[in-house]
Amino acid sequence: MAENYDVTNLSLDDNTFELLPDGDYHFIVAKHEIGYATSDKMPPNTRQFVCFLDIPVMVDGSPKTVTVRNNLNVYSKGLWAIRRFVECIGMAPEKGRTNIDLTKMDGLEGICSISSYTGKNGNEYNQVSQFYPPSKAPTVTANDDAWAKRDGFMTVMDDDPFN
Repeated sequence: MAENYDVTNLSLDDNTFELLPDGDYHFIVAKHEIGYATSDKMPPNTRQFVCFLDIPVMVDGSPKTVTVRNNLNVYSKGLWAIRRFVECIGMAPEKGRTNIDLTKMDGLEGICSISSYTGKNGNEYNQVSQFYPPSKAPTVTANDDAWAKRDGFMTVMDDDPFN
């Protein structure tokens, strides 16, 4: 269904893209979607879940939230990445077998490493290069100041497993 905008009087928010410097960042899982992978490199009908990670940063002295999209594919060669992600947000122990409910990840927090990559179109994008389990997470991150000030511009769950 197409959205219907009044193009005679169109107002736009300042929704510019922020390319984050490479580094380690605190994040909150803002939301997730479950669908199917569309890459030719994946087996047909491969399930995929897409996580949208909100990363608070300071821009010109003001807190801002940068959202980074991360795709995780549910097939034999992609399960290691899912395991690292759920360990990072506290949904699974670092060792041993576990069952997880992917519908309960929204609002959970973790620390990841962000790097930039250049897409096929030549544009640069943010990508998650690593999720840290809580025992191996760095103690200093690139967004410590913004993380401390996130109340008021980011929603934090009451049952936060890291606090």
